[in-house]
Amino acid sequence: MSSLPADVTNEPHGEEPADVHGQVTDEAWYAQVYRPMERQFTLRAVVFGCVIGSVLSAANLYTGFTIGITYGASITAALSGWLLFRFWRGVVSGPAFSVLENNTMQTAASAAAAMAGAGMVTAVPALMIVTGRRLSLLEITAWVVTAALLGVLFAIPLKRQMINRENLKFPSGIAAAQTTLALHGEGEGGAQKARALLWATGLGAVLALTRGGLGIVPDTVPFAFASLGGVSLARLTLGLDVSLMTLGSGALVGLRTTAWMAVGAALCWTGVVPWALGRGIVTPTPAPMIYSNAVGFTVWPGVVMLVVGGLVSFALKGGSIAASVRSLGAMGAKAPGEVVREDVEVPRRWFVGGLVAAVILAIGTQWLVLGMHPGTTLAAIVLAGALALVGTRTMGETDVNPIGPMAMMTQFLFAVLTGGHTQASLMAAGLTNAGANSCGDMMQDLKTGRLLGASPQKQLLAQLFGVVTGGFVTALIFAKAFPLELLGTKYPAPGVQMFKGAAEFLKQGFAGLPPQTPMIMAIAAGVAVVCTIVGELGPKRLAPWVPSPLGIGLAFILPASTSFTLFVGGAVAAILAWKFPKKDALYTTATASGFVAGESVMGVAVAIWAAQRM
Repeated sequence: MSSLPADVTNEPHGEEPADVHGQVTDEAWYAQVYRPMERQFTLRAVVFGCVIGSVLSAANLYTGFTIGITYGASITAALSGWLLFRFWRGVVSGPAFSVLENNTMQTAASAAAAMAGAGMVTAVPALMIVTGRRLSLLEITAWVVTAALLGVLFAIPLKRQMINRENLKFPSGIAAAQTTLALHGEGEGGAQKARALLWATGLGAVLALTRGGLGIVPDTVPFAFASLGGVSLARLTLGLDVSLMTLGSGALVGLRTTAWMAVGAALCWTGVVPWALGRGIVTPTPAPMIYSNAVGFTVWPGVVMLVVGGLVSFALKGGSIAASVRSLGAMGAKAPGEVVREDVEVPRRWFVGGLVAAVILAIGTQWLVLGMHPGTTLAAIVLAGALALVGTRTMGETDVNPIGPMAMMTQFLFAVLTGGHTQASLMAAGLTNAGANSCGDMMQDLKTGRLLGASPQKQLLAQLFGVVTGGFVTALIFAKAFPLELLGTKYPAPGVQMFKGAAEFLKQGFAGLPPQTPMIMAIAAGVAVVCTIVGELGPKRLAPWVPSPLGIGLAFILPASTSFTLFVGGAVAAILAWKFPKKDALYTTATASGFVAGESVMGVAVAIWAAQRM
């Protein structure tokens, strides 16, 4: 998980490529793994990758604003691209789609899909809400693309150290490699996974259309026609969402987090909210649900749980931080016996020239669009690079990129450095978020390419096409489908709430909070500290039973029905993995990803249609 509050990646299943566990020297890699004669960077692979990635980025906008989660798109893109080329070859003659073309396609697609997590579901809308300034389509595109380009370039020196030399796991990169090989007959289950994805995508799209577009299916089903403290359970959001996307998301997130989300939802919406209603802290309106009224209070303990839990977890990763610092000295040096082919690896001149150009573009964009002082932007870029280094190592070891706590740390730091300047602190945090997000995405793709024998040079070019295309499409979809007035009401937008809440707190302090909020925040902070320390440093056998600050924190920001539905998805996936492990390896991830992609993409289409009628 990475993007704020969470970014879901998929653990690998099935057979692993040969060098997952064993170190392969560069000389052996060139001789045994690298595929110099195979088609890789082709027009059709890049175009289809950008198209698929842009669609998946729109889906990530929807899931980010709806349930606070964005998804790594490599596996879904690999499956989707393979299906698309099967249909394409039925119409247009031409050579078969190669393994490395599929890798190029999913590299471009994952870069485009990651643009939703590069500030679009967090800092950018939070800035517009807090300042009241509506950025234009061109301004949003320029900001998100220049920020993401920095992250892609940060990955170039990190790749040689963390992938070539240290062979860090990057589990989602391994999973994408396995899936790609299976699709092309070099592994098991590719065709079954693709069919599961296709059918699940169709079912998700049909449900979204009949529910959101035609109004035939209700959004939620209340638990019972009963009341709690004089307020009906339906108004307290106690029920289940009618959503395959949320069920699929629960399956991908996992049982521990979703179980604690259910616990947190019960605590919040049957305890904290009725308590706040009884004391007048929350004043309900005649609306069908009191979510929009109550979340103005519950968001504060939720944000504290997310931020404090993330920061403590980040601080406890001392080994990763120390290893990141030690690796800095080795990145520029050539190890004894190391073979570096600049016709395959990204040349140093590309990195230096590209980074200089990206820094200039970022400084110019921040100044022209936001009026930020060049020195402030440069300091944010330096910090973004340092935190991308640490975050990427953590992702390589655990598949988790701690973007959320790093962005919050940047926001608080720049609030101090700029004397509480809201815009500067928000967008410095957004720059860190976007840079670390894109760097982590690039490293997962490079791990996949390393296992498949792809050229890092050509993967970099595919990433650049994906970033530019995905940045524009994501900004366009955001402008057309998600009016700011609906963020925090129709769409819970947890990431936006988190950045917005931090900005308001830094500006107003405790005086601007609802009554009793400081007490609730202090309790939430204490719980987050204790649970994180016990969960990460305590006995491993107890870890699954330790409350998850991420799960509980999200539950205080989302409607209870969403948390409960996520738990159902996580529980069903856990049962299937226990009872039917082989079928789980084949179908669960593909089916869950299809539910998410189908319903969210159709949800975006319905949202655009609804927004144009407003």
